[in-house]
Amino acid sequence: MTTAYTQRRHSCASLDSIRVADTMHRGVVTCKADAKLCTVARLLAAHRIHAVVVTPGEGSEDWGVVSDLDLAAALSEGSLGATAGQIASAPSIFVTPDETLTRAAQLMREYDTHHVVVLGRGSSRPVGIVSTLDIADVIADFSQPGTLSGGDER
Repeated sequence: MTTAYTQRRHSCASLDSIRVADTMHRGVVTCKADAKLCTVARLLAAHRIHAVVVTPGEGSEDWGVVSDLDLAAALSEGSLGATAGQIASAPSIFVTPDETLTRAAQLMREYDTHHVVVLGRGSSRPVGIVSTLDIADVIADFSQPGTLSGGDER
């Protein structure tokens, strides 16, 4: 099966100059912390996404992320009766639109996560999300000979 997608073109001179704002998916799909996992699964499937942002629960300011992998883990552990807030990845990793994509990638690797939430400038509210697939999209765009910087051009 062939899947078509729209690839963004990045006109920057190097990978190190690409900002999160240039690659993030704007807007986020959210659920409440007390949402059942079947609700989270419906959101992921309906929007064809890999992660949902969990809004802070009562008396909390902590945003969370539930990914498709978190759902798979809940299934394998027999904990599908849990809520989104109970299985949300912790700590949630955040970046701002002005940070580099390289920094987002470093955080993903450091915290072993596939998604980072993008917070608005001067805000604690999510405005987007960056995934490892977004990073792959950028690398693919720069994979033409002579366009990769700071690494091997094999």
